[in-house]
Amino acid sequence: LVTMKLRRGAYVTEMSERDVREAYQLLSLLESDAAAEVATRATDAELAELGELHRALEEALPDRDAFFAANERFHLRVLEIDGNRWRLQIVGDLRRLMKLNRHHSLFREGRLAESLDEHRAIVKALLSRDAEACRQLVTAHFCNGLSATQTAP
Repeated sequence: LVTMKLRRGAYVTEMSERDVREAYQLLSLLESDAAAEVATRATDAELAELGELHRALEEALPDRDAFFAANERFHLRVLEIDGNRWRLQIVGDLRRLMKLNRHHSLFREGRLAESLDEHRAIVKALLSRDAEACRQLVTAHFCNGLSATQTAP
């Protein structure tokens, strides 16, 4: 993930298509499980907070940078509420690496609106405390994100 060059320092290794695909697969597994856990264990106040974070996501559109930041806050908060420190660290590392390499799905035309629709469904499942729906919706969200990275300009 880091390349060392003699007398030049350390550089973030460019991610290949395979790297991006594998990172999305891991994010999908880890975050879908976290969402399912949150659906069953979160307090009403924590779920309300996720609803507020989702509203910030809605308000960020169409500003891509604001949407990206709100999206990061939403996903991070789900992981924090889940409480699994290892999962939080691994997902954080993967997200930082992908951000450094600029591999994210929000560059494809129309993807912001699609992602927002997916988040709406995820929040609805969270508020309904439907763990299995959360797992399926977050998995689909990452699958769609991967597909968008493969077709982004």
